[in-house]
Amino acid sequence: LATLHDRPWTAIRMAKTARKQGMKEVALLSLNKLTDCAMDVSDAFAKLREQILIYRDSDNQNELRGGLNLVNTTNLSFFDAAQKSELFRLKGTFLNSLRGRRKANQAYCQSVQICPTFSKAWLSWGALCSTLAEIEIKTNSFSEAQKSSSAGKKPAQYLAQAMGCYLQAIQCGSREWDRINLPKCLWMLSWDGNNPGLLCQTLEARGADLPAFVWLPWVPQLLTSLGRIEARAVKSILKGLVMQYPQAIYYSLRAFYLERRDAERAHRGKPPSAHAQPTTAVMHAEELMSILRKSHPLLWSSLETVLEELIVRFRPSLEE
Repeated sequence: LATLHDRPWTAIRMAKTARKQGMKEVALLSLNKLTDCAMDVSDAFAKLREQILIYRDSDNQNELRGGLNLVNTTNLSFFDAAQKSELFRLKGTFLNSLRGRRKANQAYCQSVQICPTFSKAWLSWGALCSTLAEIEIKTNSFSEAQKSSSAGKKPAQYLAQAMGCYLQAIQCGSREWDRINLPKCLWMLSWDGNNPGLLCQTLEARGADLPAFVWLPWVPQLLTSLGRIEARAVKSILKGLVMQYPQAIYYSLRAFYLERRDAERAHRGKPPSAHAQPTTAVMHAEELMSILRKSHPLLWSSLETVLEELIVRFRPSLEE
């Protein structure tokens, strides 16, 4: 039993290391040693996956087509749902490299249909949609005014689909790599133009369903968004953070509220349009502060006491 697992595992691991170091011949040689070796289904899938990845990392069109043929000729009846989903994901990757983006989109769709909780498939599908949006943007150099027009809707649709895929990958996966596209999702919101559109709706529909802790590194960006068109979508996310992680968000929220309130008071003598956004941000921040104070009164009182102590004790003296 030990030989059944140890020999394939060692050869596959060596092939993976060689592939990552760019030594494709060594990787293939290591995998070819397993032709006469008995393996279970998981080891057979790992061997097949490594063979496919060796072709995927190539820039040669013929090798890419060879890898695609290897995927297409594989008998899927022995594999489970996650393994089948991975093979369809790799098929989409090959098709995308061969510029068959429409077929790649279909392959990614099949992948997530087979296993809806497979986060890698969602990430790859989101990357394809993001690439399609970038192609549209480069082809038609959009100005800020054109983003809200009918011409700018196609990139926005691709970006909304990419955002949905990225957020779904976070919901399905537990790896740090699944959350790497969160700041990109926040950047995508700028493509809604001057009014909330498809991207804001996507964030509002899917963002609040994510675990609240994934947003903790991006609290400053979320607070800044309270003064823009995505305020409604971001506000629901911040409410979840206030309820679950009040101590982590309190000081940033308090500083943002006081800063924007002072900015509003400084602009009172100017026309309303000059301070419309700060007023909106102050209203949302004040509401969040009120929610935090009512839901966690003891913690709020303790944090205020600590903050007052810090202000008094760290205030520089006249000699300093």
